[in-house]
Amino acid sequence: MIVHLTDVFAPRVGGIEIHVESLARAQVATGDDVCVITAVAAREGHDGQFPFPVHRVTGAQQLRGLLLALRPAVAHVHMSVFSPFALAAARLGRRLGIPVVLTVHSMWDLPVRWCYRSIGMIERWRERLVVTSVSTAVAHQVERALPGVRNVVVASGIAPEQWRVTARSSGDLHVVSVGRLAFRRRPLLLLKVLRGVHDRLAGEVTMRVTVVGAGALHGVMQWYLRRHGMTDWVWLAGPRDRRGVLDVLATADVYLNVTRREAFGLAALEARTAGVPVIARTGTGVRDFIEHGREGLLARTTEDLVAALAWMARDHRMRGRIAAHNRTVAPAACSWPIIIDRLRQCYAIARQTSRASDLTRPAEMAAA
Repeated sequence: MIVHLTDVFAPRVGGIEIHVESLARAQVATGDDVCVITAVAAREGHDGQFPFPVHRVTGAQQLRGLLLALRPAVAHVHMSVFSPFALAAARLGRRLGIPVVLTVHSMWDLPVRWCYRSIGMIERWRERLVVTSVSTAVAHQVERALPGVRNVVVASGIAPEQWRVTARSSGDLHVVSVGRLAFRRRPLLLLKVLRGVHDRLAGEVTMRVTVVGAGALHGVMQWYLRRHGMTDWVWLAGPRDRRGVLDVLATADVYLNVTRREAFGLAALEARTAGVPVIARTGTGVRDFIEHGREGLLARTTEDLVAALAWMARDHRMRGRIAAHNRTVAPAACSWPIIIDRLRQCYAIARQTSRASDLTRPAEMAAA
């Protein structure tokens, strides 16, 4: 059995939540025995329907008893910047002699790297864990925090056939951005970039924008739009399910991601798979599946983002060429068969690491 352990899961919505659920579903579809253990409580009437068990625990003793009862072949722990449940699960899994694979889903800045360097030394992660990073950008930060730890890049996965859309022209330049409206995602910077592009185009190209997502900064964004006279061409569409996002992407001409701290960029990958040219930052996880000039444009600074979007708005031929490429060439490296195969290799290494470890399986685990 593969057990996924995560601080966050449905009914919460976010990148890690979506990834863990999608990965578990894909593994079940290949015949794997899978379950999810999370610290997130169910919400009445919104617990969802999953083709795998979801165990919601409230304390360390409950988690310990559950792991003893399940006796998984591997514990796959999912970690963000601050993940107390994941840390506890990784520690407990190793104490119980369970092979552990730890996936890092977030960018680690300097203070976070110092913190995990200390934890990794105390817990002897170098000898006891296999770490995967969701992108090359994340892997570089993990390597600096945990030198010598087995660290493999394993991207977030996607089912390309689920993100193919029939493009519909809307007659103007339709820019789309999808993500949580939280400070880390820099939604106010997104509006600043859009305002700069709108001013630079000066009516040369008619632009409209759809921002999909919900979060704490929704009200601040509405204030910004009113203050700068942007409400007639920027629409805060609120949250959307996959079908709703697909409907928005069907009329999109450009997908825009402005954050510097994008560990992977699942929404950008979905847009790219739907045939939409992507504009994003260099040095982020998006760089792993967007090559400058082929699947989209990459920018270093805020001014570069403004210039890239203005260029994309004016250059119909380039936009059309990139869109045609994205529609016809699937991101095979991010497809679930590739991702699952790479994870199985990591699971095998974790089992070898566990057998070679100086820790022995407790008698209570063997007898359970």
